[in-house]
Amino acid sequence: MPDGLIRIFDRDLVFAGLARVESRGGKEVVIKTDDRGRTIDIHALRHTFGTHLSKAGVPLRTAQAAMRHSDPSLTANVYTDPKLLDVAGAVASLPDLPLGGVGERTAAVAAR
Repeated sequence: MPDGLIRIFDRDLVFAGLARVESRGGKEVVIKTDDRGRTIDIHALRHTFGTHLSKAGVPLRTAQAAMRHSDPSLTANVYTDPKLLDVAGAVASLPDLPLGGVGERTAAVAAR
């Protein structure tokens, strides 16, 4: 990423309260790590973007194109955080399966 864009990004993070400026060795440094050790940078934003696309149900091929990845496994396995996906909600959205006993199925077939 070009240095000029990094400076703009850093300035915007500080303005938004997501980063802070510290003096280190007489030089101002933008600190982009929070008290939990999380770092915000361009790749963190891409991870967030990929995860939100997945959570929104965007098809993998569409998310791959939106992220400009050449390989869908990069989109699915690197830029999507599975811990943030609603796996329980996805399973709950499946249709109910008929769970009638074997005897009921046999009787229904015999009635035909």
